[in-house]
Amino acid sequence: MAAPRHRPPAAGRRSLLPAIAVVAVALVGAVALLLTRGDDPAPTSRTASTAPAPRPAGSRAPARRPATVAARRARERASWPRHGAAARRTRVPILMYHLIAAAPAGTPYPELWVPAARFREQVDALAAAGFTAVTLSEAWEAWHGEGRLPRRPVVLSFDDGSLSQVMAAGPALLRHGWPGVLNLTLDHLNAQGMPRWGARRLLRQGWEIDSHTLTHPDLTTLGADALREELAGSRRRLRERLGVETRFLCYPAGRNDAAVRAAARAAGYVAATTVQPGIAGRDDDPFLLPRIRVEPGTTAATLVRMARGEASAPPAGAAGTAAAG
Repeated sequence: MAAPRHRPPAAGRRSLLPAIAVVAVALVGAVALLLTRGDDPAPTSRTASTAPAPRPAGSRAPARRPATVAARRARERASWPRHGAAARRTRVPILMYHLIAAAPAGTPYPELWVPAARFREQVDALAAAGFTAVTLSEAWEAWHGEGRLPRRPVVLSFDDGSLSQVMAAGPALLRHGWPGVLNLTLDHLNAQGMPRWGARRLLRQGWEIDSHTLTHPDLTTLGADALREELAGSRRRLRERLGVETRFLCYPAGRNDAAVRAAARAAGYVAATTVQPGIAGRDDDPFLLPRIRVEPGTTAATLVRMARGEASAPPAGAAGTAAAG
């Protein structure tokens, strides 16, 4: 016959229950504290050096430039040598890009494609030549306010909105700590063009997002109501979808006339870029700012010369005007 199994007395077993309960309460309290800290609402005011609290994935809250990027950019601007009258006199080349990839065989408008390797060479050559990328807002503030500019400023603008601008242009500029300017067509803000996560990534990297209208029409062909919706509606939707307040317009294909320019002013824009070649300055008509079109055959050395004003930028031309922008 087997020996009876020894069992602790009931009183001994009950003596463990208070300790277990204390441990359980402590664990629940710790977990609750962590969850509460993670869900704290953003404070009503922040200093400039305080980063915003992270937001959950898929949040529709407005995208903001992280404080670390903004603070670093502010420190850089403070050291830029051109200010006051010198900054107001500085002309700024605005480069015009579209897709940063090799053009597939048979694609329409292959001149709008710049291979990623060539783009990296161009960016590296500009940096080696002493250029520093700025946004259009930074150039505007230096021309019309108290902003500063680097010794050789350059704006790199990208039209329409495509994933190649996130995956190829973004990293190439980030290596130098440079921002780009995305002229975004709202119809391209989708998985087939510029995904929203891609636009937010560019904003986190310090890029500026400006308007390229809602649907990329020839603005000169629109009636007053449709024109107003393309211009004012684009600003409104950029604010709603990405949390950006843009003051700059890029005309689709560069198409504009006096009525379009007046409508742009009425919609709240302060300036607009075209496809006409040249280097922009404060004395230009702000609604006819020229740009330098970059083509797949543009070498790094040629681009540096064009940015310096030592070589002519390619003309838009009949076909180019239809395709560009």
